[in-house]
Amino acid sequence: MQYPQVLVYETDGMLAAMLRATAKEKRWALREPRKPASCLRLLGSLCPSVLVIKMASYAPRASLSGTDLKSVLPEGESQSTVGRISNPSNREKEQVHSLELLADVHDQFPDAAVVVVADAEDLPLSHVAWDLGASYVLGPPQSRQLLPEIVTGLMEDAIDKCKFSP
Repeated sequence: MQYPQVLVYETDGMLAAMLRATAKEKRWALREPRKPASCLRLLGSLCPSVLVIKMASYAPRASLSGTDLKSVLPEGESQSTVGRISNPSNREKEQVHSLELLADVHDQFPDAAVVVVADAEDLPLSHVAWDLGASYVLGPPQSRQLLPEIVTGLMEDAIDKCKFSP
């Protein structure tokens, strides 16, 4: 059996920093793949793994009231043509990539342990993460300080499965 590995899919390195001491203490490899394809390749190895995905939560854009809307619209443009900006923000793109990765992991590795960490309380997003196969969804009001404990429990389960699998 190879060394267990913790994969952290995020853009800022904060979750990996939280898990670094635990991984070192337990002698687990801590990897920070930046691309979904890399995550899937690493999960395909024959070692116990836990994937941690940081989920960017949707930050609603400020809505304009009717009087504000009139002040920003050019003459002659109707209010019905004004809606969401067609270019999604980086946060929205990250969210879509994270959800796609979660769905791909669940399809290709249904027994893989996946922790989704949300940065804001977003109940619908939590439900989607559970539906796509997350083993645990960590978000406010829960503290991120629970992450090492959650990963440890899931990794111990993954190690036990590997020991007893043929």
